[in-house]
Amino acid sequence: MADIVNQVDGKVQVIFSRSGDYGTFTDALWMTQEQYDSTSADVLVAMEDERYANWLAIVTAPPQE
Repeated sequence: MADIVNQVDGKVQVIFSRSGDYGTFTDALWMTQEQYDSTSADVLVAMEDERYANWLAIVTAPPQE
């Protein structure tokens, strides 16, 4: 799925999804228009990947007793 970029209440919302063995993770990055305009596509992807990696670490963590 390609990123969806929306303007909401003066902020930029970048909706993204990642799929893998444990299901689909969907999230959004929020920033000002100025931040969005000054952020490269590579940095946005890195931010999205970090969110996905954090979610995957939670999903795959061994149970705590």
